[in-house]
Amino acid sequence: MSDRNRPAARAQTTLAGLAVALVLVTAVTVGGVVAADRALADAAGESLEQHRAERTADALVTESPLVSSDNGSAAEAIDLALANDTNATELAAAVPSLRGVAFRVRVDDRTIAERGDLSGGHTVSRGALAVSRRSVGGTVDLSEETTTTLDGRTNRVRLDVNPGSNTTVQTVRVGDRVVLHRPTGIEGVRVVEVSSRASPVIRVETAESDPSGSVDASAIAFDSTVVRIEVTVDV
Repeated sequence: MSDRNRPAARAQTTLAGLAVALVLVTAVTVGGVVAADRALADAAGESLEQHRAERTADALVTESPLVSSDNGSAAEAIDLALANDTNATELAAAVPSLRGVAFRVRVDDRTIAERGDLSGGHTVSRGALAVSRRSVGGTVDLSEETTTTLDGRTNRVRLDVNPGSNTTVQTVRVGDRVVLHRPTGIEGVRVVEVSSRASPVIRVETAESDPSGSVDASAIAFDSTVVRIEVTVDV
């Protein structure tokens, strides 16, 4: 082989070696997870299927592609929109206990992800808080009223303040809290953080006794429910 061809040959050898190494690392990683799970299952007196199903169920309700923390509550919860959009590949990538096994995940008796042939296996279930989202809105017609209430709990409200030419909107409250205040007048769109404990009540205060114009309020409301997560794993 000429000296000119040796660098190319070495490069090809290096690439081939890297590919083999990556395959070996992947195999060792998956094998390590299986070995660790088997040891933990034996220690707990569980079958490997039961152990993996238990670990998966715990992960799905705490930290997984199904869980959202931006849901109008203080705790993480299953986001039903995310549950509708998920798939088996996403879950297996996020939850190590689902890798290399046949499994099914159901939410309130509805299958959201399934992979492989489940001829038997072990099934466990967990109760979990779940949320669904919907758009809500309301308008304060300043010539007729000073308040409006949005139908549903939320943690963020969009306010579009459009006072009439003879009107100065000075303060906007949500519940008892002042979210906007400017003595010289508030106009335009603002997004404010609000408490999610109750449906937001928007109150508008103006400098005039006979104002005109409007304040439009809109938000994404969160409806909470309890669902049953069911996981079946067949090793």
